Amino acid sequence: MEVSGWLERLMPDVHSADWRDGCWVGHVKMRSAEHHPPLHWLGRALDSVDAAGAIDVIGEQLRRAHEPEACAGWSEADQRVQDALTEACAIAWAAERLGRPEPVQAADGRLLIHVPSVDACIAPRRLWPVRTMEDLLGQVREHVDGAAAELPDAAGRISYVDINLEINAFGRMLGHDGQMTEPLRESLKFVSQERGVGWVLTRPFEWGVPLEEWY
Repeated sequence: MEVSGWLERLMPDVHSADWRDGCWVGHVKMRSAEHHPPLHWLGRALDSVDAAGAIDVIGEQLRRAHEPEACAGWSEADQRVQDALTEACAIAWAAERLGRPEPVQAADGRLLIHVPSVDACIAPRRLWPVRTMEDLLGQVREHVDGAAAELPDAAGRISYVDINLEINAFGRMLGHDGQMTEPLRESLKFVSQERGVGWVLTRPFEWGVPLEEWY
């Protein structure tokens, strides 16, 4: 199912009048995934979450993140709902790479993804929009430090980092521009090795084709 269909099922009361409506959820409900890889992979992620029996968990995360009706846009609620969708992508990635995933609630309300068959645990994080590369790399360190602190003892401890989606310019932004992306890749690799965790880096919501993965 396309992500628009999933969002209609999971968040039925969020509506947009037209494409100018600022609410991210309402906007995505009106978008086709055709020729838009992030939205294509989001739909596939939610299909995978459903197959893993975790769609109700993600639905709760989405509704907890965003008020039941459309927001004015550019809101923290729009950012938090995308965080929940990154958690869905991490579940899909774990199901494909490691085994049947079991999402568990962390103390801060985020999800950790446990894969009992291989004794692995994944901490999903999404990079929020920032103005400078310095701020972006600071987020990477903060995310990996947080993952290292939250992940329980396990054979596989993995920090999953998803790049923010610029929905109307995704092909020209971070993740696609090599010169912009390389410092991010190197920073994630260095900090993860320093903290003793594995890492996964993806373009926005593109869990099936990671930019980097080591675990």
